[in-house]
Amino acid sequence: MRRWALFFPLLLLLLSCASTPAAPMHLPGATAVPPTPTIEATQSAAAPELIWQRPFGPDLKGPAAFAAGKVFVATDTAVFALDPATGDTLWEMMLDGVWSRSLAANETAVIVGSPGQLVALNPADGAILWQLPLVGDLLWAPLLTDSTVFAGTAFVGPGVTPNPDGNAWVVAVEIVSGEVMWSWETAVYTLTTPASNGTQLFVGGSFLKPESDVEEGGFLRLHAFDQNTGEMLWQTERQDGFIKSLAADENTVFLLAYTDMLYGLDGRSGEVTWQYPTENWSPGFSWQDGVLYFGSDNAFVHAVEGETGTAVWRTQLEGVFNAPRAELTLDTTTAYFQGNDNKLYALNLASGKLRWQTTPQPRSRVPLTLGNGWLFLVDQEGTLSAFQSP
Repeated sequence: MRRWALFFPLLLLLLSCASTPAAPMHLPGATAVPPTPTIEATQSAAAPELIWQRPFGPDLKGPAAFAAGKVFVATDTAVFALDPATGDTLWEMMLDGVWSRSLAANETAVIVGSPGQLVALNPADGAILWQLPLVGDLLWAPLLTDSTVFAGTAFVGPGVTPNPDGNAWVVAVEIVSGEVMWSWETAVYTLTTPASNGTQLFVGGSFLKPESDVEEGGFLRLHAFDQNTGEMLWQTERQDGFIKSLAADENTVFLLAYTDMLYGLDGRSGEVTWQYPTENWSPGFSWQDGVLYFGSDNAFVHAVEGETGTAVWRTQLEGVFNAPRAELTLDTTTAYFQGNDNKLYALNLASGKLRWQTTPQPRSRVPLTLGNGWLFLVDQEGTLSAFQSP
């Protein structure tokens, strides 16, 4: 029988030690292609230049965000807006505690979770636009659209004292006014950004099922809501552990969790339509234009077609266990990441071929941030580094 006392420390350990590989998974049902040759050291483009560094210290734990021509970071006590060209502070807003991994931003608002509430700041000057009390805490970045904030709360996660009796909530909030459009109480803990296909919202997380004994992973529950009304369309449960990545298109929900099997789920029912093993521990995927991109700790980077679960390309990096340390950051042509050798890499999205690599950089545990030609790296010591392509 699974014990409450064992579940929460395990979840916290997995979330806080994201660089620790799990055992390889060799599950059936994948469509794969032969590996491409190991990438050569020869670059097809010049590597970006380090422009500036700004130390914030260990209170900076999450990735930066870029919007409205600024780069934003959140520490445990404040949100900062910086000039991307110089790293100079444009504004700083002190708050009564900040969940630093919860930062999200667009042209309308900078959103963060603060203990017991959701806070929206003006990107121009940092002024508080609104504050919304929450049941549970917003520990992970919400999903932002032009008009709405979609957020899920949790009673367990990095820095939180676990409360096994707390039921978390999913909320849809008008981004300008802070008015709650709809909300839904759940029994799961949302520790990943919700996903949307424009009409449906998908939110999920871990939950306890005391009557069951699960040896690997644990339970997750995934909800599908009507994005506009909040009507729950379906929910499904799986024994894949906490969710690492979630995305959706018109027909399919894409899911990667602790068991390191990538799934395509039918968006109308939650039934599995295909599965693809990541081959080893993976930090999560990134999704763009119908293709999923991710790394695994056997030193491969994968591109998988979202409609069928078929491999597009599979590129091997040089070195043992040299894999992306976090989700890949994408623009229209390129995937960017830091490898386990601490170098920054850029791969061509269409072919998986190397565009450039840098010398080793300070070690990070979070994805790179991209904005207007700059790349921003938050390292595990809490220093923000800015790189600019020549």
